Order: sequence, then structure tokens, then C-alpha cells
Amino acid sequence: MIFGLMQKGDEVINVTNDFVAIKRKKGEVDIIPLLREDCNWRIDYENMMTIGYGDNIVTYEDENGVRITNF
Repeated sequence: MIFGLMQKGDEVINVTNDFVAIKRKKGEVDIIPLLREDCNWRIDYENMMTIGYGDNIVTYEDENGVRITNF
């Protein structure tokens, strides 16, 4: 089984049964949840998170492009 999650310059920093953490070339870290269904694995795209640079602000954008920001 191959998870094609990385681009050149990326680095895997942690793998568990629940998620993969990838440090991107730009320095941000993506937390990618994994779901296991019977003998198959898939990525939980709805619950992916990116840890990036900022001022301790959490931003969420829904499927319609509406942005919600928490301070």
C-alpha cells in the first residue's frame, strides 16, 4: 500500500494508526488523519489540519469559502 502524500522536499515527522504528520518544504506541518475500514485504509480529508506560521489564530474555511477565525 502506498500513500502518495508527499512532495519533493517534504519530510514525515510522525506516523501512528490515527494520523501522519508531514513537514512541508515551506515549514508548515500537515496532520493527515487516517481511517481504517475493514482491510482498507483511507485519508480523512474533512479533518486534515495544517499547522502554519501566524499569531496564534485558528482559521477554518468551509466548502462555500466562508472563513471562520478564532482568536
